[in-house]
Amino acid sequence: MFSQMKYVLGVLLSLSLVSESYAVGGAFIGNEVPSARSAGQGYVGVAGQSDDPTTVFSNPAAMTNLKGTQLTVGSAWENIHGGYQDNAGNQTKERVTNAGVPNASATHSFLDGKLGAGLSVQSPFGLESYWPGNSPLRYVATDSRLDMVDITPAVAYQVIPMVSVGAGVDYFDVFNAQLSRAVNVNAVNTALGAPTATAADASTTLSGQSTNWGYHGGVLLQPNEKNAFGITYHSKVDLRVLGNAQISGMTGAMAQVFGGSNYSTSAFTDLVLPESVQFGYAFKPTDKWMLEADAAWYNWASAQDINIRYAETNPVRLAVLNQGNPIPLSLHNSWSMSTGANYKVNDKWQVRSGFWYEPWAMPDVNFSPGFLDLSRYGLNIGAGYAFNEHVTLDAAYGAIFTHNRTINNNVGTNTTGIPGYNIDGTYSNFANTVMMNLSYRY
Repeated sequence: MFSQMKYVLGVLLSLSLVSESYAVGGAFIGNEVPSARSAGQGYVGVAGQSDDPTTVFSNPAAMTNLKGTQLTVGSAWENIHGGYQDNAGNQTKERVTNAGVPNASATHSFLDGKLGAGLSVQSPFGLESYWPGNSPLRYVATDSRLDMVDITPAVAYQVIPMVSVGAGVDYFDVFNAQLSRAVNVNAVNTALGAPTATAADASTTLSGQSTNWGYHGGVLLQPNEKNAFGITYHSKVDLRVLGNAQISGMTGAMAQVFGGSNYSTSAFTDLVLPESVQFGYAFKPTDKWMLEADAAWYNWASAQDINIRYAETNPVRLAVLNQGNPIPLSLHNSWSMSTGANYKVNDKWQVRSGFWYEPWAMPDVNFSPGFLDLSRYGLNIGAGYAFNEHVTLDAAYGAIFTHNRTINNNVGTNTTGIPGYNIDGTYSNFANTVMMNLSYRY
């Protein structure tokens, strides 16, 4: 009888603790905002014609186009509004999220431009979402954060005047990975055979950090002054996230099982940053115009589940914690696209605009409000002003729209027939982005 209770409790806790642990993405929770100039053009840049040192990240081969020393420093402000409507028409709003995403890049040319070297600091993946602690989604997701930085040194070489190659290494630092949610203590105590009706929810948090290395490389083909083709490859990066799993606010039989109202144990899981291949074509019909279209493929299928391993040695608690673990993701590979234009008004001013689209990667059957993975598209505008031949200020604004996504994924009943938590309904999102970069050329 007690073993059956352990199983029931384990399923309930797995729904709360494990259901959407760590993952990242290219829609999913991809977040590539390399610079204000790139943003104003719809985040194009693989063809390397933007005269922007963030090419260290987008296509290192294009550093051979950047003469002298160039430096840019900037940040993006992201203002995110998520929402949920259940099948009865009740609405829940995500807490408005305001996130800052900084960037910095520098390049220097050698051997009359045949050799280039650079360093870029980016945050190409990330997550921040906050569902209210009293929402119907609270047993699946409340606070979700994934903060990371990618530090990228790279070199480039011009093989012949029309062909350049480049390569770099990527040092990823996940410095804050945190996922929190509520636990229905009444349901757990009922499953243990000691029901309660008015117990407050407990809260759970899984947090950790990780670092590892990856690499990327690119090729740039410029057959003439009007046309350029680029291709960039970013490697897969496996990150082992080391941290702690905590439960607080337990009462009744649940507290007895875990030895008190609060519980903590070391835990780790594996996070996969997918490999990607990006293609770009740029066309310069005149000296004033630059047009570019990019496409990117993300290998999300390499991250198929979430498997949390605990340091707990007590067999009863370990059996409880491991019920329902690992959790399948079954992510889909995805293609994204972007297109943009830049126009030189005069020696001082440039104006630009762009459009981009990214599809969802997480299928309906495994959808989680913690990720809020919706197909999204953006409309961007931007401008650049040259104070003199050395200093330029770029600014951009983007409106990010999403396709509403209606979920009916049977999460309300798990495979054992034990009642779970219903997250069926329609999800929506919208975001504003504002970005600025100050650049110096010498």
